Amino acid sequence: METLSHSEEQVMVALWSCGRPAARREIAARLPESCRWADTTLLNFLLRLENKHFVSVQRQGNKNVYTPLVRRETYCGAVSAAHLQRLYGGDARAMLGALADTGRISYTAMERLARYLDARAAESPEYDYD
Repeated sequence: METLSHSEEQVMVALWSCGRPAARREIAARLPESCRWADTTLLNFLLRLENKHFVSVQRQGNKNVYTPLVRRETYCGAVSAAHLQRLYGGDARAMLGALADTGRISYTAMERLARYLDARAAESPEYDYD
């Protein structure tokens, strides 16, 4: 899957947060303060996303409505997996160790993650620790 620039990702996050197809103004309203661009800039990013097949555009009345063609989970999973492979050789423990060693993940978040992983492992057909 093609990766997006930081700005393109911000536009997709705003569109995903709409929960339905959305017009440019709705997308703009959900962008973070650091991404409050001119209308033409946002339209340029939306055109790039259309060319990359991340959104489709349809005319409704006097405005364009943008629909995400890629689910947030699909994109985030693909980008995270690529990042994990590129920087940590696919070793999730090394990545989490780096986060813990630099104080970028809290103890509470690590506990939640451990509970989540335990539950996922128990659901797995490979689980055989009895």
